[in-house]
Amino acid sequence: MGRPFHYLWGLLADVLIFFYTIVIGPTATVAVLISRRSRPLDILARGWCKLIVWTCGIRVTVEGLHHVQPGRSCVIISNHLSNFDIWCTYACVPMNIRFVAKKELLRIPVFGQALAVSNHIVIDRQNPEEAIAIINAAAARSERGICILFYAEGTRSPDGKVHAFKKGGVTLALRTGLPIVPMSISGTRKFLPKRSAVIRPGGRVKIVLDAPIQTSGLALGDRDELTEQVRSIVIRNYEEHY
Repeated sequence: MGRPFHYLWGLLADVLIFFYTIVIGPTATVAVLISRRSRPLDILARGWCKLIVWTCGIRVTVEGLHHVQPGRSCVIISNHLSNFDIWCTYACVPMNIRFVAKKELLRIPVFGQALAVSNHIVIDRQNPEEAIAIINAAAARSERGICILFYAEGTRSPDGKVHAFKKGGVTLALRTGLPIVPMSISGTRKFLPKRSAVIRPGGRVKIVLDAPIQTSGLALGDRDELTEQVRSIVIRNYEEHY
């Protein structure tokens, strides 16, 4: 199909995603405030993400689910290409995932309010001490079968390459003894590159979950080496031109 069709499809997708958000966001917020539980929000958020993926005509392939045991906590460490990373992961990876998100996302209308009442982990990148305290709290939360997902580059890749990893995810894993699951996501950048406003719909995404790396018996002194080990696995499974 031609470029005009895809451009119009992209504009329509933008409008529909905005509509989904202003309907589902307040509904999810109210549901959490009334029930005091995260499950209603999880159901609505997963439905929201599935609607977005379907609207944009994205076919997602997930490999390596056999590496993850249902109900077991872990720390997932991934590369980061686009906002579609979150939507595709939450829609298609059947795990009890909590994201580590930057504080700036709280400013987004509707989405920010829903994020504020969720059990996702919001950190201020300008305040390292506060971020450490929040990550320590996340360590206690991880005992409840929750998988905490870190986008280890700290921001979306500007060029599609896998850049240096920050150590927050590895630090959490070492402090809790939780296994690390390296995750690679390929193909999302083309739908919404950094600083792009109009979605480019239609295409494929590939998510690969690698074998867990056990951290029991390791110390914080192993953090640098372990971070590089995780990054090398992510790069090995990543397909830049997928």
